[in-house]
Amino acid sequence: MGKKGKSEPPIPTTVIGEGVRLESANLTGSENVVIYGAFVGDIDLDGILSVGESGRVIGNIRAKRIEISGRVKGIVSCDATVYLTPTAYVEGNIETQILKMDEGARINGRCQMADGQTDNISLELSELEGKLRFDFSKMGDTLIPENGPPIISTSA
Repeated sequence: MGKKGKSEPPIPTTVIGEGVRLESANLTGSENVVIYGAFVGDIDLDGILSVGESGRVIGNIRAKRIEISGRVKGIVSCDATVYLTPTAYVEGNIETQILKMDEGARINGRCQMADGQTDNISLELSELEGKLRFDFSKMGDTLIPENGPPIISTSA
């Protein structure tokens, strides 16, 4: 609610209904979009894309945030978070900062974390090193050594 008791205007949302099929289309814009029907073409949004359980998308997707409950065939690229519900099926690669998956969600492709995630992992590991008395420097460039478990120092 606003400062004087007035509610904020709702964020505009475009809905493609369950009985609608759009083919050979490209969807661009800044509004949020919810797809319950079928969409064939590429999607490029500055808003949030939600593919409902009955939704089907064949094409490449890029959005600020993406939630998938239906089926998607194509590259999924996201600026922030891709969330896959238990009924989600993605056939294609996912490129995102954060991937959240519920049990039952399926991916037939690869997932690549966007640039910047490696820096965060290194920062988290360096913060843990002192607490766990774990010498991450012995691991080299990989998180798990090829020849056996990492060495944990028990001395203070």
